[in-house]
Amino acid sequence: MSSHIKNMITDLITTKNVINYDKIISECEIYISNDEKTDINFIVPVRHRFSFSKPLYDSFKNARDNVDLKISFTIVELSAKSEHKNFCVNNGINYIWYKTKEDEPFNKCLGLNLGVFLSNKSNSFLFHDIDCLIQSDFFVKLKENINKKNAKAIQTFHGRRVLYLNQKLTNLILNGALDVDTLHFGYDGVTPPFNVGAPGGSIYIEKDLFFQIGGYDPEFFYGYAPEDIFFWKKVELFEVMHISDDPKIDIFHMNHKLTSGTNPDIDKMHLIHAAFNELPERHRKDLIKIKENAIKKFYYE
Repeated sequence: MSSHIKNMITDLITTKNVINYDKIISECEIYISNDEKTDINFIVPVRHRFSFSKPLYDSFKNARDNVDLKISFTIVELSAKSEHKNFCVNNGINYIWYKTKEDEPFNKCLGLNLGVFLSNKSNSFLFHDIDCLIQSDFFVKLKENINKKNAKAIQTFHGRRVLYLNQKLTNLILNGALDVDTLHFGYDGVTPPFNVGAPGGSIYIEKDLFFQIGGYDPEFFYGYAPEDIFFWKKVELFEVMHISDDPKIDIFHMNHKLTSGTNPDIDKMHLIHAAFNELPERHRKDLIKIKENAIKKFYYE
């Protein structure tokens, strides 16, 4: 790996105000439905895909009501227009809007960090994609997995495999004509992804560990990018990143146009990830310490 790429990693992390959170936060519109501290803050970054909001939230409510945990729901919208606000306000959902340019790449990492910094306090966070539905026993099973494994971080489904819904099933979900609880592997129109094994989609992490690893990395990754595997690798420097296989959990991905292959900077991002992995462990931890210091002002008890 070239020294140029390795130097680029250090430069990106250490350059002052690469991500100027104070400026960004001053420009955010924020609605918090309830400021009480929760056990889990379920944080969903969005751009467009408004039709997915209600199915996901309905599946979330059914799962939340089945478990003895306090769980908040937060949508962070990074887009030119505020499409999700009314839905959030009407349903008591935390809402954060950071206005971006129409042609600006979607920065999922920034949205996730803003959800942590600006919504209600929580003991842990669950970072979840808006296109992934959960079943009514989701939080019950997740709690059991966390307790059995004493997990500080865990992917909330098993086998690093989401289950994909075809367009027919997705349309039924969007029209309220299909209950997600009826879905399972082998159901007609439900398939595993073409590439099984990608991390991300739904990741739980305790608050202290999130801040220890410096959160997500918006200065590195935007658009379709390897941000989740980078986050995963940072976690593994300090803790085990578990998967939810005892009991097994499935989540169900609604159909939409694929975004893979749309990021012109993807090769550079993969190089950054590879270069970070090749650094000695002590150097990786030194860089993560810089990132931890960059966001520690947002830490709360």
